[in-house]
Amino acid sequence: MTVGMQPDGILPSAVSTADSADPLAKLIDSARGWHGVQLGVLGFIGFCGVLKMGAQAPGPDWLQWLATGGSVGAFVTALWSIVMVGKVAWPVGDPAAPADPAEMSGQLRSGIRTTIAAVALMAFAGLSAWWPTEAAPSVEVSLGNGGKACGQVAEGAPAGAMWLNTTAGETLEVHLTTVATIRPVTSC
Repeated sequence: MTVGMQPDGILPSAVSTADSADPLAKLIDSARGWHGVQLGVLGFIGFCGVLKMGAQAPGPDWLQWLATGGSVGAFVTALWSIVMVGKVAWPVGDPAAPADPAEMSGQLRSGIRTTIAAVALMAFAGLSAWWPTEAAPSVEVSLGNGGKACGQVAEGAPAGAMWLNTTAGETLEVHLTTVATIRPVTSC
């Protein structure tokens, strides 16, 4: 037996070339696998785009416009990445012309990077949902007759009165002529 040969008589270099029989076929298989991942990303972006966090969007208007732009940008970026990887996964060129594996590999890498950018844009757009909301301040109202009421001030009370939402879930109407003092409190 010759030095450097394996027990079955095959040279190590022959083994490595047999394992990588067709690099173009492996590249196409990899692109098809990534294409499935991209469709999942597109579905995720579509799902996140229709989610709504409550009746009113949290945060200022500029944040909502930025989040909307991020969602639309993520969707467009995901579509573009699907096209890029799809051209590698299912080549539609002239079958007689040889495909350049280096060019297709570069296009696959660009498509993968674009997919990652789409996920990052969607994550950025989703961060707007965690904008802190401001709760109405709680106040303790002392009345002239010695009574007290505590709750959060509600909007829409008629002139000369205020509404308090209590922790018991009731809305109290307090006439301002009966109020002796009002002081903010952290909780009722």
